[in-house]
Amino acid sequence: MTRLTLHTGYQEEETCFIKYQLIKHNKGKVAYTEEEKINLILKDDEKNILGGLVGHIDWECFFVDILWVDESLRGLGKGQELIREAEELAITKGCRFIRLETFSFQAPEFYKRLGFKEMGKLEDFPKGYTHYYMYKELN
Repeated sequence: MTRLTLHTGYQEEETCFIKYQLIKHNKGKVAYTEEEKINLILKDDEKNILGGLVGHIDWECFFVDILWVDESLRGLGKGQELIREAEELAITKGCRFIRLETFSFQAPEFYKRLGFKEMGKLEDFPKGYTHYYMYKELN
């Protein structure tokens, strides 16, 4: 029997190999789509970044990875504008869902007002807060 050893640390080529193996397995189970990365960026007249949404599309779902709006623009509807833009883009790309994660110290109520539903939560992570997993069905 081959002896297995555990190696720690990060090597990009090892990460790529493992990701490729998982994708190969997944292709045998579900129709495979290539992930599409999406950035929606808010800039002022001087091209300074004042907000943005970073995400990706895969398996008919738009994943919001990061949503950030500068303090100076909060409460002015810019976050809502970014989410609406992401939803419109997702629909044109054939997505059925949009999903994201947020924390209790961030914006779960903001997302609920925009029609997102909670599909799970992890209490006391990070300590003293809640980690929310949310989604919205797109028409």
